[in-house]
This record gives sequence, structure tokens and C-alpha cells, in this order.
Amino acid sequence: MFTRRQLLLGAGIAAMALGLGACSKAEELTGRAAALTLPLDTPHTADAAAASGRIAWEIMVGDKDVHTANAAISPSSLAVTLAMLAEGATGESLASLDEAFGLSGDDRSAAVGALRQALAGYEDLPKKVNADDPPETPVVHQANRVVILDDAEINSAFLDRLSSYYDAGATRVPFAEAKPELDAWAAKHTAGLVQQTGIDLVQGLFLVTQDAVLFAARWRSEFSSDDVPLTFTAGDGTTAAGLALAGRFPAPYAKTERWEAVRLAYDDVLAMDVILPRAGTLPGDLGFEALHESATLLGQADETDVDLTMPPSNITAKWELVEPLREVGINLGEMGRIFDAASIDQLSQLARLIVTAKGTVGAAVTEGTSVVSAPETQLVVDRPFIMRVLDTRTGWPLFLAIVNDPAQRQAE
Repeated sequence: MFTRRQLLLGAGIAAMALGLGACSKAEELTGRAAALTLPLDTPHTADAAAASGRIAWEIMVGDKDVHTANAAISPSSLAVTLAMLAEGATGESLASLDEAFGLSGDDRSAAVGALRQALAGYEDLPKKVNADDPPETPVVHQANRVVILDDAEINSAFLDRLSSYYDAGATRVPFAEAKPELDAWAAKHTAGLVQQTGIDLVQGLFLVTQDAVLFAARWRSEFSSDDVPLTFTAGDGTTAAGLALAGRFPAPYAKTERWEAVRLAYDDVLAMDVILPRAGTLPGDLGFEALHESATLLGQADETDVDLTMPPSNITAKWELVEPLREVGINLGEMGRIFDAASIDQLSQLARLIVTAKGTVGAAVTEGTSVVSAPETQLVVDRPFIMRVLDTRTGWPLFLAIVNDPAQRQAE
């Protein structure tokens, strides 16, 4: 009998945990169900993409430091983790996840799986990435797995669903070896940008799920300068002088009364949206509807010549997500389809996003969202702004970031 049943997850990399007994070494388990082929035109992918952005944005703007601190999160990694959890959820937890995604059962599983598979053409895993010398061909590496601790017995139907829809393998690891095993996996699948697990390994854990996403890409049109003087007014009202990126680009540009935005391409599919709220409005004051509207209008906008000035970014963030998710209506307390009486004790995400004149690199591990055209447009990003790295075909956001103060020192 299990004396204590609990589950662990983490973000950027995602993880869950359960266990009993002892095994002698890490063991890759075989015999899991084959992964399904889920094409881009799978029903409800747009709904799943929008839900991914909405959940992540509501967590970001619910943070108490939303108007002063920089923040980054991976909506795609978090969404995959939550969708995987939904395969094991029951009762109120399952109902809350159904409501959060606006999808249930096979519809949600197939839609999230299809969004993930749509990026398979970018698959690669370099040993390291450098934002000052990013790859010319974009890299989007995605990986996930289930780590079963010691001799814990996990519902085989749950593992089969994870394998079928999310291509998640399973590994059995002795509890005593779990920390270095989880750390090594995180470092490998983020090219060293995330060096260790975000999970606090305590006795009584049985299972950990890990989900990772790595992004690295060179701008299609690079910034021509990285040393243009810029005075930036931070979220707390203070001003600071610094050096900014600057360049002139043919790019989609859109503007409403509440924001203006430009879409910077990495290639024909992947792009970053830079969204500048109107003066007097901070990023955290924008609702998800405005964020979603910006993606829609940029997708419809024609290219125009944009003179863009914006600060570079280097953001590191760690999210402890069980309580923030509860505050936005997602209850992770009932996971009885993983094993009897299972629940989520931890859900964390570690995220990193670096933006330079040459390109962008980002990584996350999750464990446990009126067109104006003119011959020339000038956009000076001199106050808090939003960045979104996305698949423009589906609108699925890989990374979201709020920059309140580019001068904030980031933890390495």
C-alpha cells in the first residue's frame, strides 16, 4: 500500500512525482503505445492555442510584481503539461481543466498534440545555443517524459495516453538518483539554459513528468545596431538611459487605441510580436482579449517599413504554479487516473528568454494570448512592453514575456 500519494510537476520543464520500493538504476521502459500522427488541420487547434496563451497570461498578470518585475513563461510547455495532467485527472480537477481549455477528452488531447507536432520540422538539439550567434535555420526542440520513482505502480492507461498524444516516454529511476537524473535531462534538453530541475524532491514522491522546449533562431532581418541611446521609463516610473537595438524592417504592423505592435520574422512560420501598450498603460493592465487581438490583427496586416528601437532582453524566471493555477480556476487535487488518490503537490516552470540584435534563444522546463499601414512607421519601445514568440500558422505561443525594466539584473 502507498502510505502517501502525491504528484510533482514543474514548468518550462514539467514534472510529476509518485513511488514505492526501490530499483537499482535508471531504466527506459518499453511497450508504450505508439505516437499518433496528428496533422495541423486537426480540429480545435486554434482553440487550444488560444487557451494556452490565456492560461499563461492570466498567471503572469496575476503576479504581485507584474508592474515592476520582468517575467517570462512558456505557454506551450505549460499547456502540454496541463494537457498531460488532464489524462490523469478526475472529478473537479478534470472539470476545471476542461473549462480552462474549452476542450475535453480526445478533442483536447489531439489538438494539443497537433500543435506540438506542427513544429517537428524544426527539431534539433544542439549542445549549446548563443543569442549573439543563433542558428540561421530555427531550432524548436520539444521533449517530455514520465519519470517513475522506485517501484511505483502507475496506471498503464495513463502512460499509454501520454505516449499516444504527446510522444512521452517513461523512465524508472531510483529515488536516490532522481535529482541528478532530472537535472541532467533538463540541462540536455535546454542546451544548458536550464541547469536543474525546479522540483523539490522529498520522500513520498512517486512520479515526475518533465516537459522541455528549446528555441533558437536568427532574425530574418537583423537589427542594424545594438548601441542606440534610449531612455526607458520603467514600470515603477523611474527612468534610465541605456543602449538599444535599432533597425528598419519590412514587417506587419498594427495599432489600436490601446496598443501598437510589430511582428518580426525568423522565417515564414516563426516570429516574435513586440507589443507596446499606449502611454499610461502597463502590460499587466492589458487583458488577454487585447493580447489575442494583437495576434489576429498582425496576422492580417500587410508589411510596411518599420523603424524599430527596443532594448535587448535577458529574462530568467521561475514559477511555482499550483496556487496561481488555482486562482485562475484550475484545480490539480484529483489525479485518480494516475493512481488511486494521487494529487499534484508541485508544479513549477523554469524559463529563460534572451533577445539580441542577431536573434533569440529561449528555453523552458515545466515539471510536475485596426490595422494601420503607411510607407514608413516608427516604433520606439521606451516603456514597458510585451514579447511573444509564436507559430504564426496556429497562433500557439512558445514564449510570453513582460519587460518592465530592461536594466534589471538577471540571474544566470
